[in-house]
Amino acid sequence: MTIDSLAKQGTSKLYTNLAGRTYDEVLFKRKELYNMMFATENEEQHKKELVATIKDINYINDACSINTNITWFTMEQISSRIIWIVEDNYGSDDYSSLMSISREKVGGLICFGTNTEMIKKTFQGIIPMILPVNNINEAVLLAGALAEEKDVVLFSPANGVKEDIEKRGIEYRNAVNNL
Repeated sequence: MTIDSLAKQGTSKLYTNLAGRTYDEVLFKRKELYNMMFATENEEQHKKELVATIKDINYINDACSINTNITWFTMEQISSRIIWIVEDNYGSDDYSSLMSISREKVGGLICFGTNTEMIKKTFQGIIPMILPVNNINEAVLLAGALAEEKDVVLFSPANGVKEDIEKRGIEYRNAVNNL
């Protein structure tokens, strides 16, 4: 359709047609953008996934939280006290954006990976209990021991890369199912 034929339809139709075409191009012709806006099946499996409820404690797998913003939104949606499990093997993340919400909602933090010292320093004085462990299995066992009725044990790394999501999520799920 030419600009002349669009102009003959009137300006309201011109803007409607242009907006419709732009929407179509952005969302359906550019797969990268579409994939960014809509999670893949594997990511959905590890995004705020309730793995189990054991002794009235909910175990939530949020391995999709590969940055602090995603972890913040997850914590914001949880109304119960949280026992937070963090794996950090990268050491380049700034957790300061999680300080306020952690003070408000997190009753204990269990961390493992190569960067536990930075996590402990960041949240010292903010979270009452910070415990380093060696792996996800130890973290889940300790979290189960610390959690009280109606608490949430949340695995939300707040760091990492997309390639880690599936592996981390399956490891957490297996550790919880082995309780």
